[in-house]
Amino acid sequence: GDHQREVISGIKAAYSNPQELEGRFVIMVANLAPRKMKFGTSEGMILSAGTGGSDLFLLSADSGVTAGMQVK
Repeated sequence: GDHQREVISGIKAAYSNPQELEGRFVIMVANLAPRKMKFGTSEGMILSAGTGGSDLFLLSADSGVTAGMQVK
């Protein structure tokens, strides 16, 4: 819930404007060990579907979800 994570992800081709992602609830894997990457350390993985590039769709949750809820 109240913990912010830095997540580095290759989604720029599909989501070139970072502001369109702010405040959006997406499904992510948060129990991964931090991984050093070219632009910093990533502390999670955003789940998405599609073939990649601009054909990429972030998985999101139904209304009523709150930050930090576990996927079951």
